[in-house]
Amino acid sequence: MNYDDWKLASPDYSEEVSECCGAETSEETIEEEDVILCDSCGEECVLIDEEEYKYNRWESYQEDLADERRHEER
Repeated sequence: MNYDDWKLASPDYSEEVSECCGAETSEETIEEEDVILCDSCGEECVLIDEEEYKYNRWESYQEDLADERRHEER
C-alpha cells in the first residue's frame, strides 16, 4: 500500500458491545468485584465485538424465518 492509500484509508473500527442487547456497557464494582453492566437492560453481561453481535442476530433471524416456514407448511 502506498502512502496516499494509507493516508486516505479509514481506520479499523472495532467496538465491543453487550452480548444481550448490543448496547454500550459500563463497568461497576459490586461487592468488591468488577462487573460489566449493559446500559440498555442493566443486567450483567459479556462483551463481544459489534460485528459478532450483528452476525449472531442475523443467524437468529434466519432460524426464526426457517421455523416460521416450517409452521406454515403444516
